[in-house]
Amino acid sequence: MQRKVLLAALVALVALGGCAQRDPNLQVRGLNEFSRASGDYTLTLKTYELDATGHASLVGSEDPSLRRFVARSLAEKGYTLKTSGPARFAMEVHLLCADTRKASLGFLAEELRLPAEAVGAGYSEDIHYWLPDQGLGLGNPGQEAMGRRDSSSRSRSGATFTQSGDIDRGGTPLGDQDPAFCQGRVLVTVSPTGSGPVRQVFVDRTATGDCPAAPNCPIETCRAALERVLVYELDTRF
Repeated sequence: MQRKVLLAALVALVALGGCAQRDPNLQVRGLNEFSRASGDYTLTLKTYELDATGHASLVGSEDPSLRRFVARSLAEKGYTLKTSGPARFAMEVHLLCADTRKASLGFLAEELRLPAEAVGAGYSEDIHYWLPDQGLGLGNPGQEAMGRRDSSSRSRSGATFTQSGDIDRGGTPLGDQDPAFCQGRVLVTVSPTGSGPVRQVFVDRTATGDCPAAPNCPIETCRAALERVLVYELDTRF
């Protein structure tokens, strides 16, 4: 009983500490709430894998192939990628390939965060994580934290993209799974630029279906699935 009380007190202290650190001028919203007015944007695209300690580690800060997928998808909707100078929006895309059962998931065993040093200026604990899903534009909030998914409901058809086969909205591989697998994680953020005290950031988090099993899950293992899911998200959110 005393252990339970102590654990509850520790959880409460962690929660209070997190609230105290939050930026009162930061508004985090789902990407599905983003205004679809076209304009120009800058793009930061980074790729990650898990290191030997189970933490996300930056492996690439430029990926021409993935950047072309983003630029081509958004160009069809009237958005122009700028390589320098001011733009109307700032977009970040963070892509992970991992067996997340091997991730170091933090105190509550559900947090998979980006390394602050990899994100740089503008890093926020309220934004820069892949897990848990807190319902920011996702189809079934809360399931990721529970670590459940129904693999039997998913379908695959070769190179043909289907939402049920390539996107796992509630699927977190924290429960009972196959002995070995890799999975892609996508984090997209969009921040309107301009002066003002309030910083708005629109966020979308998505998981791919299972990728082929490979030791340490190099980013190339998940590349095809990440490309399909990223294009799908850009097509449906903008």
